[in-house]
Amino acid sequence: MALPFPISDSRRRVHLVGSLPPDIAPDAVSGMRWVLEHSGNAELTALPCDVDPNWIIDYLLARAEVPGLETAKSGDGSSYATMPVYRVRSGHRLTTDDIALGRPPEVAAAVAARRRLDAGPPVQVSVPSSLDLSIFTLGVGQTPRFHAVFEQMVISEVTRIAQSHGSEVTFQLESPAVLYVMHRAPAAARRAAARLLAHQLARLITAAPRSARWTLHLCYGDLGHHALFRPAGLRSAVQVINALATRLRHVGHPLPAMHIPLAHGDQPPSSSATSYAPLRDLTRGVEVIAGCVDEHHPELSARALRHTEAALGQPVAAVAAACGHGRRTPEEARLNLELAERLAQSVPARRPAGIR
Repeated sequence: MALPFPISDSRRRVHLVGSLPPDIAPDAVSGMRWVLEHSGNAELTALPCDVDPNWIIDYLLARAEVPGLETAKSGDGSSYATMPVYRVRSGHRLTTDDIALGRPPEVAAAVAARRRLDAGPPVQVSVPSSLDLSIFTLGVGQTPRFHAVFEQMVISEVTRIAQSHGSEVTFQLESPAVLYVMHRAPAAARRAAARLLAHQLARLITAAPRSARWTLHLCYGDLGHHALFRPAGLRSAVQVINALATRLRHVGHPLPAMHIPLAHGDQPPSSSATSYAPLRDLTRGVEVIAGCVDEHHPELSARALRHTEAALGQPVAAVAAACGHGRRTPEEARLNLELAERLAQSVPARRPAGIR
């Protein structure tokens, strides 16, 4: 498929945000092999290892079997309105065992699959923010009381994985809650909210071994391929990223790559250059992954990439879809990956003179 942009020797990479359609990834080996076979000449940031796009939904539904929890709101997890919510039983002290994700054995199997394929890129481990996981499991009201247990659990699992597998893995910290909180906060409170959210994200990143490599995946949610809310623009993402960069630099910690969604749900990227203007204020030195790849709108995807790089004044580190491929059809996933490869090789845009 011809696209309306020239090709260059750009070193942008291709980033796969998360899961793949179940039909092409019934297991880790099949999923990784599919990615390697369909990525062409693209340089991949990592190999996703989640074979179930609904693994977080399954996690939430499974909390109903935990003796220390009881159902506060029933739901089958088929939509945002039908998510189950739990509460801690009276007299029970919540423990990390009650809420464990169980990622270490899953990642060990994925690393073994990578070795079987003799693949170069590391395994990408999806890590939900402890704030998101607490809110999803117990609701907003109980989160202040129990969030520390979720944080302890996430840090423990990440540490075990990092110590066991070293450079064979990379972590993707995922948080739709960050942009949702920013969306709901009054305009006057968003700068303070960004600092608080960045502090929470930084605690997870800095608690892991320093050698651990991270990507931050900001997200608008994608359940049923629909966003949790309609974003007002990129200003909130920029505020959170800048606050996180400030926090991490203050403690001398390397910055993660930052995946910024430029589309949401089934909606394509904006075609207007003004939509990308907030990116001019992004702190320097951040590796940006442009979440602009929409296989149904290749021209808009290309335009979004050009507008993003013009606003940043430099090429992005990688291109990606706005969220994972797990809720796409196999054909859509293939087209998205092919488009990502072509966008990664397109000529980078230059910032117009006079724009800092």
